[in-house]
Amino acid sequence: MIIGPHLSVAKGLPEAAATAHRLGANAFQFFTRNPRGGAARAIPAEEIDAFKKARADYGILVAAAHMPYTVNLAADPGRVADFARLALREDLARCAGIGAEFVIVHPGTNPDAESGRERIIEALREAASASRDVAQGGPMLLLETMAGQGHEIGSLADIGYIIDQAGAGLTLGVCLDSCHLFAAGYDWNKDGEIERFMADLDRYVGLERVRAMHLNDSQAVVGSHRDRHELIGKGLIGTDGLRRLLQHPFLGQLPLLLETPVDDQEQYADEVSAAKAIAGTVE
Repeated sequence: MIIGPHLSVAKGLPEAAATAHRLGANAFQFFTRNPRGGAARAIPAEEIDAFKKARADYGILVAAAHMPYTVNLAADPGRVADFARLALREDLARCAGIGAEFVIVHPGTNPDAESGRERIIEALREAASASRDVAQGGPMLLLETMAGQGHEIGSLADIGYIIDQAGAGLTLGVCLDSCHLFAAGYDWNKDGEIERFMADLDRYVGLERVRAMHLNDSQAVVGSHRDRHELIGKGLIGTDGLRRLLQHPFLGQLPLLLETPVDDQEQYADEVSAAKAIAGTVE
């Protein structure tokens, strides 16, 4: 089982790797820059070397970077769109340098869904053209499935279309989110629902493109289109629903990244343990 929490890298990437190990994890996620946007911290070569050694020492199998929530690749031309495209190019290059496996991004929002999808496609093509070295050996860029809140773009159909139209310039994939998908209408507690979801996933996206899952319980009811994460087993998905996900032969084998609303990072030890217990993982 590959599982890990979302951690701060304020004290450096090597410290984050050590923290993940201490919490019982073999993976972790971090923000590429301040989650509210802004400039990214320069990462010196010495820190990168120390991080690679720490990963080997602590058995960190996956390091996933998450772009800021302010990045809106679907935005119409202007300051917001310019920042999103700049951040995408910079963060792909930086994460290639540190050896992260994935960069995860929310596709974006636009009142005109068709226009928004085309803006995302344009941004991905632009990033591919500007970052050919990254495209060849860098991290896979994962588009995240969304709850459908407001004008969000991020349904399975949206993501499949975007990846198909963006072309082969970047290595593109998908990051599922158990809470978002529940809010989008997939009831993990209902018999036959995972089978329905898997059929939709294969139809619209393709299983080969699915590379990770954000593992979160939900404060909001199924089909609410409200993005409200909850602690593992404490929400409306609950233990039974999460068990169906974690014991599924495909979904349970994905790298699992926790974004649950902990009070501090140390509480993630309980979240990792809870997920392992639900999955039936024995160490």
